Amino acid sequence: MFTAAGVTVLMSGTVSSATGAAAVAAPVRTWDGQIQVSDWERYYLGLDGGAHQKALRALNLTHGNGVHADDQYAMVPVASVRRAALEFGDHAAADVLRDRFGLDSPSMLGRGLKLVLGEDGLEGRYLDDPGLQLRYIGYRRPYARYAMPMPDAVRRALA
Repeated sequence: MFTAAGVTVLMSGTVSSATGAAAVAAPVRTWDGQIQVSDWERYYLGLDGGAHQKALRALNLTHGNGVHADDQYAMVPVASVRRAALEFGDHAAADVLRDRFGLDSPSMLGRGLKLVLGEDGLEGRYLDDPGLQLRYIGYRRPYARYAMPMPDAVRRALA
């Protein structure tokens, strides 16, 4: 059985400084892999002031309807989706990365649903509930030109 002093000795031998502790606690995140466009666009609410469409144009992804990419099966490098969030402010990009990498940052989808529908905690349900998606569409009209700012906490999580 270990005593508190024994554990302290073991810990002090493995990590010699506060910097070392931070390096052990926070593994380096690599922004590699790919994301399917349909997975990315599941999180799209249209409250980013056109940032999503700017990102689609920058990635040469056609979007004939002016909103969603034509090829929902296209694969996009994670680094490009990250760029869409950081450079253009694409909320859907921030949220798909949040979900993919388990980032500790606010959900832009949740914030948008709270703004439009006035309820917290709907983001998990929204992704799989067509009824809730239609309810959102029905209430969204007054926010058609609204651009919800991306919090610094989201940008820090993606940095």
